[in-house]
Amino acid sequence: MTFQELIDAVESLPIEDQDYLFELIRKRRIEKRRDEIAANAKEVFKAVEMGTAKQGSVEDLIADLVAEDEISPNNFWDATLRFRHKIQQENIVFTDEDFADLRDRSVGREVEL
Repeated sequence: MTFQELIDAVESLPIEDQDYLFELIRKRRIEKRRDEIAANAKEVFKAVEMGTAKQGSVEDLIADLVAEDEISPNNFWDATLRFRHKIQQENIVFTDEDFADLRDRSVGREVEL
């Protein structure tokens, strides 16, 4: 089932069922996020117990985050490879239909010279 088919199927449901579905999805996403946070917390506590946790000030954390986000050709390529891997891992298939209405074909705004 394509993403558009899924949207069409949801839109064909009665409004009450759509509301129920949205609420159910929202609650499941919240629960999943809670589970992820709990798992991360367990990993942090384990790292602290083992003495492998990285410690420092807020400034150190910010410096580390900025260093990780620096844009360079290698980081861009690594991000591209991670993206491709994720697409393959989740069996996502793009078709020309997915990009059919992506481009704005208007002539643009008028400019006075």
